[in-house]
Amino acid sequence: MRLSEVGNKEIVDLSTGCSHGQLWDAEMLFERKNGKIKAVLVPSMENTGLFKRNFNDLCELPWSSIVIIGEDMIIFQSRPSN
Repeated sequence: MRLSEVGNKEIVDLSTGCSHGQLWDAEMLFERKNGKIKAVLVPSMENTGLFKRNFNDLCELPWSSIVIIGEDMIIFQSRPSN
């Protein structure tokens, strides 16, 4: 899969149901030695009022927490399920 194919996918947290924008809004962290994706930095997207969001804080999403990359979204789990 190419980056151009996943860039428009919405990033959604399965634990909270929150959207963290699209992959284009994120930064990727890579392993120095092998170039594998280590984590994705996504906007925290906490609501600050009606239709206003705070994009200042970033949430580090380990690549291993991604549950599925679907056709329209990337679903991850921020907290382990009980």
